[in-house]
Amino acid sequence: MKKTAFLLSLTLSLAAIAAPKKVVMIAGKPSHGPLSHEHNAGILLLAKCLKQGASDLVTSTIVLNGWPKDNSVFEGADAVVIYSDGGGRHPALQGKNLELLGKLMDKGVGFLTIHYAVEPVTKKGNKEFIAWQGGCFEANWSVNPHWTANFTKFPKHPITRGVKPFKANDEWYFHMRFKPDMKGVTPILSDVAPVDTMKRGDGAHSGNPTVRKSVAAGAPQHVAWAFERANGGRGFGFTGGHNHLNWANDDFRKTVLNAIVWVAKAEVPNGGVPSKLVEKDLYENLDKKGGRRPKPKSNPGPKPTGALTGPKAAGVSKVLTKKTGPAKLEANIAGAKELHLVVTDGGDGFSCDWADWAEPTLIDAAGMPTRLTSLKWKTASSGFGNVNVDKNAGGKPLRIAGKSVAFGLGTHANSLVSYTLPAGHKFVKFVSTVGLDNGGTDQGCGVGASVQFHVFTQKPKFAVAASGGGQAAGGRTPEEALKNLDVHPALQVELFAAEPMLLSPSNIDIDHRGRVWVCEVVNYRHNNGKRPEGDRILILEDT
Repeated sequence: MKKTAFLLSLTLSLAAIAAPKKVVMIAGKPSHGPLSHEHNAGILLLAKCLKQGASDLVTSTIVLNGWPKDNSVFEGADAVVIYSDGGGRHPALQGKNLELLGKLMDKGVGFLTIHYAVEPVTKKGNKEFIAWQGGCFEANWSVNPHWTANFTKFPKHPITRGVKPFKANDEWYFHMRFKPDMKGVTPILSDVAPVDTMKRGDGAHSGNPTVRKSVAAGAPQHVAWAFERANGGRGFGFTGGHNHLNWANDDFRKTVLNAIVWVAKAEVPNGGVPSKLVEKDLYENLDKKGGRRPKPKSNPGPKPTGALTGPKAAGVSKVLTKKTGPAKLEANIAGAKELHLVVTDGGDGFSCDWADWAEPTLIDAAGMPTRLTSLKWKTASSGFGNVNVDKNAGGKPLRIAGKSVAFGLGTHANSLVSYTLPAGHKFVKFVSTVGLDNGGTDQGCGVGASVQFHVFTQKPKFAVAASGGGQAAGGRTPEEALKNLDVHPALQVELFAAEPMLLSPSNIDIDHRGRVWVCEVVNYRHNNGKRPEGDRILILEDT
Protein backbone atom coordinates (compact mmCIF):
# COMPACT_ATOMS: atom_id res chain seq x y z
CA MET A 1 0.00 0.00 0.00
CA LYS A 2 2.86 2.36 0.93
CA LYS A 3 4.64 1.45 -2.32
CA THR A 4 1.51 2.26 -4.32
CA ALA A 5 1.10 5.60 -2.55
CA PHE A 6 4.76 6.43 -3.21
CA LEU A 7 4.46 5.64 -6.89
CA LEU A 8 1.27 7.69 -7.16
CA SER A 9 2.95 10.60 -5.42
CA LEU A 10 5.98 10.32 -7.71
CA THR A 11 3.76 10.20 -10.79
CA LEU A 12 1.85 13.29 -9.71
CA SER A 13 5.10 15.11 -8.95
CA LEU A 14 6.52 14.33 -12.38
CA ALA A 15 3.27 15.45 -14.02
CA ALA A 16 3.45 18.72 -12.15
CA ILE A 17 7.04 19.27 -13.27
CA ALA A 18 6.14 18.57 -16.89
CA ALA A 19 3.11 20.88 -16.93
CA PRO A 20 3.63 23.96 -19.14
CA LYS A 21 4.04 27.25 -17.31
CA LYS A 22 1.18 29.74 -17.55
CA VAL A 23 2.13 33.09 -19.10
CA VAL A 24 -0.38 35.95 -19.10
CA MET A 25 0.40 38.14 -22.12
CA ILE A 26 -1.15 41.62 -22.05
CA ALA A 27 -1.32 43.80 -25.17
CA GLY A 28 -1.95 47.51 -24.78
CA LYS A 29 -4.46 49.57 -26.69
CA PRO A 30 -3.70 50.83 -30.23
CA SER A 31 -1.04 53.53 -30.36
CA HIS A 32 1.19 55.40 -32.80
CA GLY A 33 1.12 55.03 -36.59
CA PRO A 34 0.91 51.94 -38.82
CA LEU A 35 3.47 49.22 -38.06
CA SER A 36 4.57 51.03 -34.90
CA HIS A 37 3.58 49.94 -31.39
CA GLU A 38 1.50 47.09 -32.80
CA HIS A 39 0.81 45.74 -29.33
CA ASN A 40 -2.05 43.40 -30.23
CA ALA A 41 -0.41 42.00 -33.35
CA GLY A 42 2.91 41.69 -31.52
CA ILE A 43 1.51 39.74 -28.58
CA LEU A 44 -0.45 37.44 -30.89
CA LEU A 45 2.68 36.90 -32.99
CA LEU A 46 4.80 36.01 -29.96
CA ALA A 47 2.09 33.69 -28.64
CA LYS A 48 1.92 31.98 -32.02
CA CYS A 49 5.68 31.47 -32.00
CA LEU A 50 5.60 30.09 -28.46
CA LYS A 51 2.96 27.61 -29.55
CA GLN A 52 5.21 26.60 -32.45
CA GLY A 53 8.41 26.08 -30.53
CA ALA A 54 7.64 25.93 -26.81
CA SER A 55 4.14 24.51 -26.34
CA ASP A 56 5.52 21.91 -23.94
CA LEU A 57 7.18 24.64 -21.88
CA VAL A 58 4.65 27.47 -21.65
CA THR A 59 1.02 28.13 -22.42
CA SER A 60 -0.16 31.64 -23.27
CA THR A 61 -3.21 33.39 -21.86
CA ILE A 62 -3.74 36.35 -24.19
CA VAL A 63 -5.34 39.64 -23.17
CA LEU A 64 -5.83 42.22 -25.92
CA ASN A 65 -6.50 45.97 -25.87
CA GLY A 66 -5.43 46.69 -22.32
CA TRP A 67 -5.70 45.33 -18.82
CA PRO A 68 -7.95 42.26 -18.40
CA LYS A 69 -11.50 42.98 -17.32
CA ASP A 70 -11.39 39.93 -15.06
CA ASN A 71 -8.31 39.61 -12.86
CA SER A 72 -8.96 35.90 -12.41
CA VAL A 73 -6.79 35.38 -15.51
CA PHE A 74 -3.79 35.83 -13.22
CA GLU A 75 -4.68 32.79 -11.13
CA GLY A 76 -1.91 30.24 -11.43
CA ALA A 77 0.23 32.58 -13.54
CA ASP A 78 3.96 31.87 -13.68
CA ALA A 79 4.80 35.04 -15.60
CA VAL A 80 3.23 38.29 -16.79
CA VAL A 81 4.25 39.89 -20.10
CA ILE A 82 3.20 43.45 -20.97
CA TYR A 83 3.61 45.06 -24.41
CA SER A 84 1.91 48.43 -24.27
CA ASP A 85 2.28 52.16 -23.98
CA GLY A 86 4.04 53.35 -20.87
CA GLY A 87 4.20 56.49 -18.78
CA GLY A 88 0.85 57.69 -17.49
CA ARG A 89 -0.99 55.39 -19.92
CA HIS A 90 0.74 52.24 -18.68
CA PRO A 91 -1.96 49.64 -17.95
CA ALA A 92 -0.06 48.45 -14.87
CA LEU A 93 -0.38 51.90 -13.29
CA GLN A 94 -4.15 52.21 -13.57
CA GLY A 95 -6.35 51.71 -10.50
CA LYS A 96 -5.02 49.02 -8.18
CA ASN A 97 -3.24 47.06 -10.90
CA LEU A 98 0.22 47.80 -9.50
CA GLU A 99 -0.88 46.42 -6.14
CA LEU A 100 -2.18 43.24 -7.77
CA LEU A 101 1.09 42.78 -9.66
CA GLY A 102 3.01 43.29 -6.42
CA LYS A 103 1.20 40.37 -4.82
CA LEU A 104 2.09 38.20 -7.81
CA MET A 105 5.73 39.30 -7.69
CA ASP A 106 5.86 38.43 -3.96
CA LYS A 107 4.97 34.88 -5.01
CA GLY A 108 7.91 34.76 -7.44
CA VAL A 109 5.89 35.29 -10.63
CA GLY A 110 8.02 36.42 -13.58
CA PHE A 111 7.70 39.91 -15.06
CA LEU A 112 8.61 40.98 -18.60
CA THR A 113 7.97 44.27 -20.37
CA ILE A 114 8.48 45.19 -24.01
CA HIS A 115 9.34 48.61 -25.47
CA TYR A 116 7.31 51.50 -24.03
CA ALA A 117 6.02 49.17 -21.32
CA VAL A 118 9.48 49.34 -19.67
CA GLU A 119 8.58 52.91 -18.64
CA PRO A 120 6.41 53.56 -15.61
CA VAL A 121 6.37 57.06 -14.11
CA THR A 122 8.92 58.23 -11.57
CA LYS A 123 6.37 58.70 -8.79
CA LYS A 124 4.43 55.50 -9.51
CA GLY A 125 5.86 52.21 -10.67
CA ASN A 126 9.53 53.20 -10.83
CA LYS A 127 10.65 51.51 -7.64
CA GLU A 128 8.37 48.54 -8.29
CA PHE A 129 9.63 47.92 -11.82
CA ILE A 130 13.24 48.13 -10.63
CA ALA A 131 12.43 45.63 -7.87
CA TRP A 132 10.60 43.28 -10.24
CA GLN A 133 12.75 43.37 -13.38
CA GLY A 134 15.96 45.05 -12.27
CA GLY A 135 15.56 48.27 -14.22
CA CYS A 136 13.23 50.59 -16.11
CA PHE A 137 13.09 53.72 -18.22
CA GLU A 138 13.24 56.82 -16.04
CA ALA A 139 12.31 60.24 -17.41
CA ASN A 140 15.18 62.76 -17.41
CA TRP A 141 17.65 59.89 -17.05
CA SER A 142 16.90 57.47 -19.91
CA VAL A 143 16.52 58.31 -23.63
CA ASN A 144 14.52 56.96 -26.57
CA PRO A 145 16.32 57.63 -29.89
CA HIS A 146 15.89 55.61 -33.08
CA TRP A 147 19.17 53.97 -34.09
CA THR A 148 20.62 50.80 -35.58
CA ALA A 149 22.09 48.63 -32.86
CA ASN A 150 24.61 45.92 -33.74
CA PHE A 151 24.66 43.07 -31.24
CA THR A 152 27.83 41.02 -31.67
CA LYS A 153 28.53 39.57 -28.23
CA PHE A 154 26.21 37.93 -25.73
CA PRO A 155 26.65 36.75 -22.15
CA LYS A 156 26.34 33.09 -21.32
CA HIS A 157 22.73 32.98 -20.20
CA PRO A 158 19.65 30.84 -21.02
CA ILE A 159 18.09 33.82 -22.82
CA THR A 160 20.96 33.98 -25.33
CA ARG A 161 20.78 30.31 -26.31
CA GLY A 162 20.69 30.01 -30.09
CA VAL A 163 20.81 33.80 -30.59
CA LYS A 164 23.27 34.84 -33.28
CA PRO A 165 24.71 38.33 -33.86
CA PHE A 166 22.18 40.65 -35.49
CA LYS A 167 21.43 44.27 -36.35
CA ALA A 168 18.14 46.05 -35.97
CA ASN A 169 16.94 49.60 -36.44
CA ASP A 170 14.50 50.40 -33.66
CA GLU A 171 13.66 52.92 -30.98
CA TRP A 172 16.18 51.34 -28.63
CA TYR A 173 15.79 53.03 -25.27
CA PHE A 174 18.96 53.10 -23.19
CA HIS A 175 20.60 54.43 -20.03
CA MET A 176 18.01 52.66 -17.91
CA ARG A 177 17.72 53.18 -14.18
CA PHE A 178 19.02 49.87 -12.86
CA LYS A 179 19.37 48.35 -9.41
CA PRO A 180 22.30 49.84 -7.48
CA ASP A 181 25.57 48.25 -8.61
CA MET A 182 23.53 46.21 -11.16
CA LYS A 183 22.90 43.67 -8.41
CA GLY A 184 21.06 40.69 -9.90
CA VAL A 185 21.06 42.28 -13.38
CA THR A 186 22.61 40.60 -16.44
CA PRO A 187 22.79 42.76 -19.59
CA ILE A 188 21.59 40.67 -22.55
CA LEU A 189 21.74 43.07 -25.53
CA SER A 190 24.28 45.89 -25.47
CA ASP A 191 25.94 48.16 -27.99
CA VAL A 192 27.77 51.48 -28.07
CA ALA A 193 25.25 54.10 -29.09
CA PRO A 194 26.37 56.41 -31.93
CA VAL A 195 26.88 60.08 -31.13
CA ASP A 196 23.92 61.10 -33.30
CA THR A 197 21.58 59.54 -30.71
CA MET A 198 22.35 62.70 -28.73
CA LYS A 199 21.46 65.20 -31.47
CA ARG A 200 18.22 66.22 -29.74
CA GLY A 201 18.17 68.78 -26.96
CA ASP A 202 17.77 67.91 -23.32
CA GLY A 203 14.32 66.72 -22.30
CA ALA A 204 12.45 64.06 -20.35
CA HIS A 205 13.11 61.47 -23.09
CA SER A 206 15.64 63.10 -25.42
CA GLY A 207 18.78 63.85 -23.43
CA ASN A 208 20.43 64.89 -20.20
CA PRO A 209 24.01 65.66 -19.09
CA THR A 210 24.59 62.22 -17.58
CA VAL A 211 23.59 60.20 -20.63
CA ARG A 212 25.54 62.55 -22.92
CA LYS A 213 28.65 61.92 -20.88
CA SER A 214 28.07 58.16 -21.08
CA VAL A 215 27.65 58.20 -24.88
CA ALA A 216 30.67 60.48 -25.36
CA ALA A 217 32.77 58.02 -23.35
CA GLY A 218 31.72 55.16 -25.63
CA ALA A 219 30.12 53.19 -22.80
CA PRO A 220 28.05 50.16 -23.84
CA GLN A 221 24.34 50.84 -23.55
CA HIS A 222 22.14 48.01 -22.31
CA VAL A 223 18.84 47.74 -24.19
CA ALA A 224 17.71 44.33 -22.89
CA TRP A 225 18.50 42.76 -19.54
CA ALA A 226 17.63 39.82 -17.28
CA PHE A 227 17.09 40.03 -13.53
CA GLU A 228 16.90 37.51 -10.72
CA ARG A 229 15.06 38.58 -7.59
CA ALA A 230 15.99 37.49 -4.09
CA ASN A 231 12.75 35.49 -3.79
CA GLY A 232 13.56 33.51 -6.94
CA GLY A 233 11.35 35.55 -9.24
CA ARG A 234 12.73 36.62 -12.59
CA GLY A 235 12.37 39.72 -14.73
CA PHE A 236 13.32 40.88 -18.22
CA GLY A 237 13.23 44.26 -19.92
CA PHE A 238 13.37 44.68 -23.70
CA THR A 239 13.40 48.20 -25.10
CA GLY A 240 13.00 47.30 -28.79
CA GLY A 241 9.63 46.63 -30.38
CA HIS A 242 8.66 50.05 -31.73
CA ASN A 243 9.07 48.74 -35.27
CA HIS A 244 6.71 45.80 -35.78
CA LEU A 245 8.67 44.49 -38.77
CA ASN A 246 11.64 43.68 -36.57
CA TRP A 247 9.77 40.61 -35.31
CA ALA A 248 10.71 39.10 -38.69
CA ASN A 249 14.32 38.96 -37.53
CA ASP A 250 14.83 35.45 -36.14
CA ASP A 251 17.38 36.51 -33.52
CA PHE A 252 15.47 39.63 -32.44
CA ARG A 253 12.41 37.42 -31.97
CA LYS A 254 14.25 34.51 -30.36
CA THR A 255 15.71 36.79 -27.69
CA VAL A 256 12.22 37.69 -26.46
CA LEU A 257 10.81 34.17 -26.85
CA ASN A 258 13.69 32.75 -24.81
CA ALA A 259 13.16 35.46 -22.20
CA ILE A 260 9.46 34.65 -21.83
CA VAL A 261 10.28 31.00 -21.24
CA TRP A 262 13.03 31.94 -18.78
CA VAL A 263 11.01 34.38 -16.65
CA ALA A 264 8.30 31.69 -16.38
CA LYS A 265 11.01 29.40 -14.89
CA ALA A 266 10.86 26.88 -17.72
CA GLU A 267 14.03 25.47 -19.25
CA VAL A 268 15.09 27.32 -22.41
CA PRO A 269 16.09 24.77 -25.12
CA ASN A 270 19.80 24.59 -25.95
CA GLY A 271 19.20 26.14 -29.37
CA GLY A 272 16.65 28.60 -28.07
CA VAL A 273 12.92 28.63 -28.85
CA PRO A 274 12.51 27.81 -32.57
CA SER A 275 9.92 29.62 -34.67
CA LYS A 276 9.26 30.44 -38.31
CA LEU A 277 7.34 33.33 -39.80
CA VAL A 278 6.24 34.25 -43.29
CA GLU A 279 5.45 37.74 -44.51
CA LYS A 280 1.71 37.39 -44.07
CA ASP A 281 2.21 36.58 -40.37
CA LEU A 282 3.53 40.10 -39.85
CA TYR A 283 0.42 41.67 -41.36
CA GLU A 284 -2.11 39.67 -39.40
CA ASN A 285 -4.01 41.31 -36.52
CA LEU A 286 -2.67 44.83 -37.14
CA ASP A 287 -4.63 47.62 -35.49
CA LYS A 288 -6.74 49.76 -37.81
CA LYS A 289 -4.95 53.07 -37.64
CA GLY A 290 -5.81 56.23 -39.51
CA GLY A 291 -3.58 59.09 -40.54
CA ARG A 292 -0.33 59.08 -42.46
CA ARG A 293 2.34 59.23 -39.82
CA PRO A 294 5.90 58.40 -40.93
CA LYS A 295 6.43 54.69 -41.26
CA PRO A 296 9.22 53.12 -39.19
CA LYS A 297 12.50 52.06 -40.75
CA SER A 298 12.69 48.33 -41.21
CA ASN A 299 15.38 46.19 -39.66
CA PRO A 300 18.34 46.37 -42.06
CA GLY A 301 19.35 42.82 -41.17
CA PRO A 302 22.56 41.11 -42.21
CA LYS A 303 24.24 41.57 -45.55
CA PRO A 304 22.41 39.82 -48.38
CA THR A 305 23.28 36.17 -48.64
CA GLY A 306 20.64 34.53 -50.80
CA ALA A 307 20.79 30.76 -50.63
CA LEU A 308 22.54 30.51 -54.00
CA THR A 309 25.27 27.97 -54.74
CA GLY A 310 26.55 26.23 -57.83
CA PRO A 311 27.40 27.96 -61.13
CA LYS A 312 28.62 31.54 -61.30
CA ALA A 313 26.04 34.16 -62.20
CA ALA A 314 26.24 35.74 -65.64
CA GLY A 315 25.00 39.00 -64.17
CA VAL A 316 24.20 40.40 -60.71
CA SER A 317 22.70 43.72 -59.66
CA LYS A 318 23.63 45.66 -56.55
CA VAL A 319 21.19 45.49 -53.64
CA LEU A 320 18.24 47.66 -54.67
CA THR A 321 15.99 49.59 -52.31
CA LYS A 322 13.32 52.24 -52.61
CA LYS A 323 16.04 54.82 -52.13
CA THR A 324 18.41 53.46 -54.79
CA GLY A 325 15.67 53.08 -57.38
CA PRO A 326 15.87 50.72 -60.39
CA ALA A 327 19.00 49.60 -62.23
CA LYS A 328 20.06 48.13 -65.58
CA LEU A 329 21.22 44.51 -65.66
CA GLU A 330 23.00 42.81 -68.56
CA ALA A 331 24.32 39.27 -68.99
CA ASN A 332 26.23 37.43 -71.72
CA ILE A 333 24.14 34.46 -72.83
CA ALA A 334 25.93 33.49 -76.09
CA GLY A 335 25.68 29.72 -76.52
CA ALA A 336 23.52 29.27 -73.42
CA LYS A 337 20.83 26.61 -73.45
CA GLU A 338 19.04 27.87 -70.37
CA LEU A 339 18.21 31.16 -68.70
CA HIS A 340 17.44 31.45 -64.99
CA LEU A 341 16.26 34.69 -63.39
CA VAL A 342 16.65 34.86 -59.61
CA VAL A 343 15.61 37.49 -57.07
CA THR A 344 16.92 37.22 -53.52
CA ASP A 345 16.03 39.41 -50.56
CA GLY A 346 18.53 42.01 -49.44
CA GLY A 347 18.98 40.46 -46.01
CA ASP A 348 15.72 41.30 -44.22
CA GLY A 349 13.60 38.65 -45.90
CA PHE A 350 10.19 40.02 -44.97
CA SER A 351 9.95 43.60 -46.15
CA CYS A 352 7.57 43.83 -49.09
CA ASP A 353 10.18 42.62 -51.57
CA TRP A 354 7.98 42.90 -54.69
CA ALA A 355 10.40 42.75 -57.61
CA ASP A 356 10.04 43.39 -61.36
CA TRP A 357 12.04 42.39 -64.41
CA ALA A 358 11.08 45.38 -66.56
CA GLU A 359 11.27 45.01 -70.34
CA PRO A 360 13.45 41.86 -70.21
CA THR A 361 14.92 41.40 -73.67
CA LEU A 362 17.04 38.85 -75.55
CA ILE A 363 19.33 40.46 -78.13
CA ASP A 364 20.99 38.59 -80.99
CA ALA A 365 24.36 39.27 -82.69
CA ALA A 366 22.70 41.59 -85.22
CA GLY A 367 21.17 43.65 -82.41
CA MET A 368 17.64 42.39 -83.00
CA PRO A 369 15.57 42.28 -79.79
CA THR A 370 13.15 39.56 -78.68
CA ARG A 371 10.90 40.05 -75.69
CA LEU A 372 11.59 37.40 -73.05
CA THR A 373 7.89 37.43 -72.26
CA SER A 374 7.21 35.96 -75.68
CA LEU A 375 8.78 32.73 -74.42
CA LYS A 376 7.09 30.36 -72.01
CA TRP A 377 8.99 29.61 -68.85
CA LYS A 378 9.74 26.07 -67.78
CA THR A 379 9.26 26.65 -64.05
CA ALA A 380 8.56 29.71 -61.92
CA SER A 381 8.11 30.33 -58.23
CA SER A 382 7.63 33.40 -56.07
CA GLY A 383 8.15 33.94 -52.35
CA PHE A 384 4.81 35.76 -52.15
CA GLY A 385 1.91 35.97 -54.56
CA ASN A 386 2.68 34.67 -58.06
CA VAL A 387 5.11 35.13 -60.91
CA ASN A 388 3.10 37.06 -63.50
CA VAL A 389 3.64 38.28 -67.06
CA ASP A 390 3.03 42.04 -67.40
CA LYS A 391 1.65 42.17 -63.84
CA ASN A 392 3.22 42.35 -60.43
CA ALA A 393 3.20 39.58 -57.81
CA GLY A 394 -0.24 40.72 -56.71
CA GLY A 395 -1.74 40.73 -60.19
CA LYS A 396 -1.75 44.53 -60.63
CA PRO A 397 0.01 46.58 -63.38
CA LEU A 398 3.81 46.71 -63.18
CA ARG A 399 5.13 50.01 -61.78
CA ILE A 400 8.66 50.85 -60.65
CA ALA A 401 9.28 54.15 -58.84
CA GLY A 402 5.80 55.24 -59.87
CA LYS A 403 6.36 54.67 -63.58
CA SER A 404 4.46 52.11 -65.64
CA VAL A 405 6.35 49.25 -67.24
CA ALA A 406 5.54 48.34 -70.84
CA PHE A 407 6.12 44.61 -70.39
CA GLY A 408 7.90 42.34 -67.99
CA LEU A 409 7.75 39.85 -65.15
CA GLY A 410 6.44 40.56 -61.68
CA THR A 411 7.55 38.46 -58.73
CA HIS A 412 8.59 38.64 -55.07
CA ALA A 413 11.83 37.59 -53.39
CA ASN A 414 12.87 34.90 -53.09
CA SER A 415 12.02 33.76 -56.61
CA LEU A 416 13.29 31.73 -59.54
CA VAL A 417 12.06 31.80 -63.14
CA SER A 418 13.67 29.27 -65.49
CA TYR A 419 13.57 29.12 -69.31
CA THR A 420 14.84 26.65 -71.89
CA LEU A 421 16.14 28.80 -74.73
CA PRO A 422 15.16 27.87 -78.31
CA ALA A 423 17.49 25.37 -80.01
CA GLY A 424 19.97 27.07 -82.33
CA HIS A 425 19.14 30.55 -81.07
CA LYS A 426 21.45 33.47 -81.92
CA PHE A 427 20.99 35.42 -78.69
CA VAL A 428 24.16 36.87 -77.21
CA LYS A 429 22.89 39.20 -74.53
CA PHE A 430 20.10 39.50 -71.97
CA VAL A 431 19.15 43.02 -70.80
CA SER A 432 16.52 44.22 -68.36
CA THR A 433 15.68 47.05 -66.04
CA VAL A 434 15.26 45.66 -62.54
CA GLY A 435 13.72 47.22 -59.46
CA LEU A 436 11.14 47.18 -56.68
CA ASP A 437 7.50 47.25 -57.69
CA ASN A 438 5.23 49.90 -56.19
CA GLY A 439 3.00 47.08 -54.95
CA GLY A 440 5.58 46.67 -52.19
CA THR A 441 7.19 50.09 -51.85
CA ASP A 442 3.82 51.82 -51.41
CA GLN A 443 3.12 49.74 -48.31
CA GLY A 444 4.31 50.78 -44.87
CA CYS A 445 7.04 48.15 -44.96
CA GLY A 446 8.22 49.37 -48.37
CA VAL A 447 10.75 51.73 -46.84
CA GLY A 448 12.74 48.66 -45.78
CA ALA A 449 12.34 46.57 -48.94
CA SER A 450 15.61 45.38 -50.47
CA VAL A 451 16.32 42.88 -53.25
CA GLN A 452 19.10 41.65 -55.49
CA PHE A 453 18.69 40.34 -59.05
CA HIS A 454 20.78 37.52 -60.57
CA VAL A 455 20.99 36.00 -64.06
CA PHE A 456 22.29 32.45 -64.61
CA THR A 457 22.78 30.33 -67.72
CA GLN A 458 22.91 27.17 -65.59
CA LYS A 459 20.40 26.47 -62.88
CA PRO A 460 21.70 27.50 -59.46
CA LYS A 461 20.96 25.60 -56.32
CA PHE A 462 18.32 27.81 -54.85
CA ALA A 463 15.61 27.17 -52.25
CA VAL A 464 12.40 28.21 -53.98
CA ALA A 465 9.99 27.42 -51.18
CA ALA A 466 7.11 29.88 -51.15
CA SER A 467 7.84 31.52 -47.81
CA GLY A 468 5.09 34.09 -47.86
CA GLY A 469 2.13 32.33 -49.36
CA GLY A 470 3.82 32.33 -52.75
CA GLN A 471 3.11 29.76 -55.41
CA ALA A 472 5.09 27.84 -57.94
CA ALA A 473 3.86 28.39 -61.47
CA GLY A 474 3.87 25.61 -63.99
CA GLY A 475 6.09 22.56 -64.14
CA ARG A 476 7.24 22.23 -60.54
CA THR A 477 7.93 18.54 -60.06
CA PRO A 478 7.35 16.48 -56.89
CA GLU A 479 11.10 15.90 -56.78
CA GLU A 480 11.69 19.67 -56.68
CA ALA A 481 9.18 19.95 -53.85
CA LEU A 482 11.10 17.34 -51.85
CA LYS A 483 14.31 19.33 -52.19
CA ASN A 484 12.67 22.25 -50.40
CA LEU A 485 11.88 20.28 -47.24
CA ASP A 486 14.02 20.80 -44.15
CA VAL A 487 14.92 17.26 -43.08
CA HIS A 488 16.83 16.26 -39.96
CA PRO A 489 20.17 14.60 -40.85
CA ALA A 490 19.07 11.40 -39.08
CA LEU A 491 15.93 11.13 -41.20
CA GLN A 492 15.16 10.68 -44.86
CA VAL A 493 12.14 11.66 -46.90
CA GLU A 494 10.67 9.66 -49.80
CA LEU A 495 7.90 10.49 -52.24
CA PHE A 496 4.70 8.61 -51.35
CA ALA A 497 2.04 10.14 -53.61
CA ALA A 498 1.83 12.97 -56.12
CA GLU A 499 -0.19 14.29 -59.05
CA PRO A 500 -1.78 12.87 -61.13
CA MET A 501 -2.42 10.08 -58.59
CA LEU A 502 -4.43 12.63 -56.62
CA LEU A 503 -5.80 16.02 -57.63
CA SER A 504 -7.03 19.06 -55.71
CA PRO A 505 -7.05 17.54 -52.21
CA SER A 506 -9.30 19.41 -49.78
CA ASN A 507 -8.62 17.20 -46.77
CA ILE A 508 -6.04 14.57 -45.87
CA ASP A 509 -5.98 12.26 -42.85
CA ILE A 510 -4.20 9.09 -41.72
CA ASP A 511 -6.01 6.17 -40.09
CA HIS A 512 -4.82 3.70 -37.43
CA ARG A 513 -3.39 1.41 -40.12
CA GLY A 514 -1.19 4.12 -41.58
CA ARG A 515 -3.30 4.54 -44.70
CA VAL A 516 -3.70 8.04 -46.14
CA TRP A 517 -7.27 9.13 -46.89
CA VAL A 518 -7.62 11.97 -49.40
CA CYS A 519 -10.80 13.89 -50.20
CA GLU A 520 -10.57 15.32 -53.73
CA VAL A 521 -12.68 18.29 -54.77
CA VAL A 522 -12.18 18.90 -58.48
CA ASN A 523 -15.71 20.03 -59.38
CA TYR A 524 -15.53 23.36 -57.57
CA ARG A 525 -16.63 26.83 -58.68
CA HIS A 526 -15.45 27.51 -62.24
CA ASN A 527 -14.32 23.87 -62.52
CA ASN A 528 -17.78 22.52 -61.73
CA GLY A 529 -18.48 19.60 -64.07
CA LYS A 530 -14.82 19.12 -64.98
CA ARG A 531 -15.04 15.52 -63.73
CA PRO A 532 -18.47 14.18 -64.77
CA GLU A 533 -18.19 11.07 -62.61
CA GLY A 534 -17.95 13.28 -59.54
CA ASP A 535 -15.39 13.90 -56.82
CA ARG A 536 -13.89 11.04 -54.88
CA ILE A 537 -12.19 9.82 -51.71
CA LEU A 538 -8.89 8.02 -52.22
CA ILE A 539 -7.28 5.54 -49.85
CA LEU A 540 -3.52 5.42 -50.36
CA GLU A 541 -1.53 2.60 -48.80
CA ASP A 542 2.23 2.07 -48.71
CA THR A 543 2.81 -1.44 -50.03
